[in-house]
Amino acid sequence: MSRRIPTYLMAFAIAAVATCGSSAMAQAHAKPTGPKSRDSRSIPQSPRVFEDREIKVTIPAGWRIVPDAAIKESEGPAMSLGNSVIEAEGKLILEKKGYTLGIAYLTGHASGVEGGRFIEAFNIPWLELDDAWDCSMYLGGSCQPASRVLVFHNLIVNSGDPQVREHCGIQDDLGSWHQENGLRQFDGERRWFGGSFATADSGVFFDSKGKGCGLKAYTLTFQAKTPDRLPVDGDPKLKKMIQEAIDIVDSIHYKRCAPAP
Repeated sequence: MSRRIPTYLMAFAIAAVATCGSSAMAQAHAKPTGPKSRDSRSIPQSPRVFEDREIKVTIPAGWRIVPDAAIKESEGPAMSLGNSVIEAEGKLILEKKGYTLGIAYLTGHASGVEGGRFIEAFNIPWLELDDAWDCSMYLGGSCQPASRVLVFHNLIVNSGDPQVREHCGIQDDLGSWHQENGLRQFDGERRWFGGSFATADSGVFFDSKGKGCGLKAYTLTFQAKTPDRLPVDGDPKLKKMIQEAIDIVDSIHYKRCAPAP
């Protein structure tokens, strides 16, 4: 059965079909062990494997499990994740170098919108809830293949557009001039807010195969309190982190309730 794409995804749903085609994929946190890290939140080093009755994931070097106490911090690593991700019955939240990968593999949403609403999966830290929903209508995007079943949708904030600035609480164009190879160039106005995994015809929430299975919502965000802290779209470091997140999601071993095509 086909799904109606939510309004906030409609802008780049066509691009998903054109560039990605059809080749798109009970809570029990492992207890982190090991020495504490040196950052301000002192999140412990995580075990190399997360496993519960739903999934098994090998955690790559550099990625850490975010403990429940840090998830609840208003300015913590989960600040850009929506309630359906951070309060999911089954979830794994990882972070690395300011990026947060929220894997809600047993969740749901309360809205009547097919595929869920932006504000149930994402939070925009510098905006109130209603303003964040309004801003989501002005986000652009692009997609890339993530597995045989899933695609990854990038959410882009174009601060060079006055309407985007107005509706997303951005005072000035975030771009700037710089010298590169002897030429003066202007870039940085297109900022990457985050991204979500989805099947080819779903919204940010997608179905699982099997009886008694909940919805899934997988998101990648950056811990930015203000829009000027967002990564520049196309930055090589950003591309690397996106690919690492895709590799983690693609490597998940599902004991039950795998993503439904």
